[in-house]
Amino acid sequence: MTGAPPAAARRRAVSGITSAVPTTVSVRAAPVVIDARAAARREIGGVERVTLEMAARLPRLRPDRYAVMRPRQALAHRTGHLWEQAVLPVAARRARVLYCPANLAPAASGRNVVVINDLAAVRHPEWYSAAYAAYQRQMLPVLARNARCVITPSEFSRHEVAEGCGVNAEWIAVVPYGADERFSPSADSGPVRRAYGLDRPYVLTVGTRIARKNLAALVEAERRLGRLGVDLVAAGSGRAYMRPGKTPPVRALGYVPDEDMPGLYAGAVALAMPSLYEGFGLPVLEAMASGVPVVASDRTALPETCGDAALLVNPEDGDALADALEAAVSDDALRSRLGASGLERAARLTWNRSAELTDAVIGDVLGDDGSVALLARPRATTAGGRRLGVTVSTIIVNHERRDLLRMCLRSLERALARTEEETELIVVDNGSTDDSVDLVRELFPDVVLVTLDRNEGFAGGIAAGIAASKGEWIAVFNNDTTVEPDAVAVMLGAGRSDERVGAVAAQMRFADRRDVLNSAGLELDRLGIAADRLVGSRVRENRESEPYEVFGATGGAALFRREMLERVGGFDESFFAYFEDVDLAWRARAHGWRALYAPGAVVYHHHSATARHGSPAKLYFVGRNRVRTLAKNATTPMLLRSAPRILLYDAAYVAFASVSARSLAPLQGRLQGLREWRRYRRKGARHRRAVELGAPLGFRRALQRHRAGHTVGRGSVTR
Repeated sequence: MTGAPPAAARRRAVSGITSAVPTTVSVRAAPVVIDARAAARREIGGVERVTLEMAARLPRLRPDRYAVMRPRQALAHRTGHLWEQAVLPVAARRARVLYCPANLAPAASGRNVVVINDLAAVRHPEWYSAAYAAYQRQMLPVLARNARCVITPSEFSRHEVAEGCGVNAEWIAVVPYGADERFSPSADSGPVRRAYGLDRPYVLTVGTRIARKNLAALVEAERRLGRLGVDLVAAGSGRAYMRPGKTPPVRALGYVPDEDMPGLYAGAVALAMPSLYEGFGLPVLEAMASGVPVVASDRTALPETCGDAALLVNPEDGDALADALEAAVSDDALRSRLGASGLERAARLTWNRSAELTDAVIGDVLGDDGSVALLARPRATTAGGRRLGVTVSTIIVNHERRDLLRMCLRSLERALARTEEETELIVVDNGSTDDSVDLVRELFPDVVLVTLDRNEGFAGGIAAGIAASKGEWIAVFNNDTTVEPDAVAVMLGAGRSDERVGAVAAQMRFADRRDVLNSAGLELDRLGIAADRLVGSRVRENRESEPYEVFGATGGAALFRREMLERVGGFDESFFAYFEDVDLAWRARAHGWRALYAPGAVVYHHHSATARHGSPAKLYFVGRNRVRTLAKNATTPMLLRSAPRILLYDAAYVAFASVSARSLAPLQGRLQGLREWRRYRRKGARHRRAVELGAPLGFRRALQRHRAGHTVGRGSVTR
C-alpha cells in the first residue's frame, strides 16, 4: 500500500506516550492492549497501515482504555511470531481485551478482538508460498473461532471469514477503513515528480507485487495510454512469501516512502486497480481522497469500497480496462464527476470513523460492567456502525397524503407490536405542505420523523429512511396501504428461513376489492418486462399458505435484509419513482440472493391513491426507468438476442399508452432513457450477471394486466 513513515514518526504513532498521542494508561492498568507488531515493520502495506492508524487513534480517542505494545523491529516479521504468541499475552496479562489489527493474534488467548482483512491465502494459495498459505489456513480458523469478536473491513470479507473459518456471520463486525487526512488534491506533486523522473502524465497503480494484483491485465491499457502520452506507473515492492505475477512494461518505482505518497497520488491522472481479490482496497480510497479518478475491478470488496465513485470493470477483460482508463484520462466530464464523487466518498470513510467504530465494538465486548464475558449476542456493528438491537426498521415515504398516512401508521403500530421484536417506525416526508409532519408529531410521537425539503421521490425517500434506520431488516410499505396485524411477523419468519433470502414480498390486495390480488411479488421476462404476479386474480383461486420463491418483492409492501441492500447497492435514488424495485430485485438476483412471496402476510393497497394511474408523470417515469433498468442489468447477450422483440413491444406499448392516455409521455420517457443509456450501462456494470428469466409475457398479456388495474412501480404495473 503506502510507504513507511520515517522511524521517528512510527515511534510516535505506536508508543502511546509521546506528544503525538495523548498519554495513555500503562500496559499493567489498561483494559485493552493493542498488538502493534505490524507497526514495527519498515515497509507498510495494508495490515501495517491499519495497525499504525489504530495504534495512534484509539489511544487518542480513549486514553483511559488503550495501551500499545510492540516488539523491537527485529521481531516485526517471521521471528516475531513467538513474541506475539507467548510474550504479548503474558506481558498484557492484566488486560481484559487484546486488540489485534493485523490478521494474527495469540492463538491460546481467550481475550482477542482480531481483525481479519480477508482470506486471500486460504482461497488462493497459489498466490503465496506454500508455508505461508499453510500457516494461514491452519491459524485463521482457530483465531476466528476463539476470538471474543472478529472485525472485517467489508461485508465481502465478513462472508468470506464466516464461510472459510466456520463462524456465524452474525458474530462478525464490519468496520471499513479510512483515508488519512494527508491525502488531498492540494498535495504538492512537484517534488515527487522530480524525484522519480515523472515528466509525463501518469496512471498510477499501488500495491505489493503479487499475482492477485493482476497487473498483467493492463498490457493493452499500457499500449493505448502510451499513444496518449500517458505512462503507467507502479508503486510497491514484493515480499518473500508472495508470488509475483506477470507485469506489463510499467514504470516500476518500487517501494515509495510514506511521505511521498500524497504527492504521488495527487499527481496522477487516474488510479488503476485491476485486482482479482481485495478485502477492502485502501489505494482506491486514498486516490479518491486525492481527487483522482479510479478504475477498479468489479470483484470481491472493491465495489463495496468504491460505491458509485469509480469505474468498475471485469479485471480479466484487458480491453474493458483499457477502455475505462482511456475514458478516465481523456473524458473531462467523466473525470470531473469521478473526482467529485470520490472526494465525497472519501470524506465519509476516515480513520477517525474507523477508530470510533472499533472502539464501539471493543466497548461492547468489555460490557457495561467492565468484565469480559463471552459474547452472547450478535455482532455489535455493521458496515455503518449501527447497533443491532433493532430487528425491523419500517419505513413509510409520504408526500401530501395526510389522510392515508394516519391509517397506514395505525395499522403498522399494531403489526409491529405483534412481532415481539425490537422495532422502529420511520416516516420520511417528501416536502409535504398538507400538515403531514404535524400529524406525525402530534399523534405518533414515537415515530422517527425524517423531513426532506423537497420531494425526492419514493427511491430517494427510502434511501433517506434507510440512512436513519438501525434495523437488521428494512420493511417498506406505501403510505396508501393498510397492514394486517400479523403481516410483518409472517414476513420476518419467511426472511429468516434461509440466510440467502434478501427480500420478502407480501400479498397485496386491492383495498376496494379485497377479494382481488394486486401483487404477489414481481416477475420478469426475457424482454425486461416486469409485472406484479397474479394481479387481477381472485384470492380464492390462489390458496397457497407457505412462502415460495419469486423473482423479487414489489416495493409497496416488502421486507428487505439490510445485508442484501448493502451488498448490492440498495435502491437507486436517481429513479425517483417506479421500477426502483425491479432494478433492485434484478441486482439482488444477479448476486445470488433469493426473494420469497409470503401469502400469509396480507396488505391492502388503495390502488394508485398517491400517484394517479395513467398520469403523464407516471407514464414518463415508467418509460424512462424501464430503459434505465435494462441498461443497468441486461447482459450483452440478452440484449443481442432480445433487441428486436424489446423494440417491438415498446413501440406497441407506446402507441397504445399514448393513444389511451392522450400523452406523449411514454415516448418521451423512453427517449430520455436512451439518451442516458451509456451512463446507466456503466453504472450497472459491477452488478451485471446472467440471470435466468421467464418466457416473454407478450403484449396481449401485458394489456390484460393493464386493464386489470395494474399500475407501474411500487406494487403496481406491467413495466
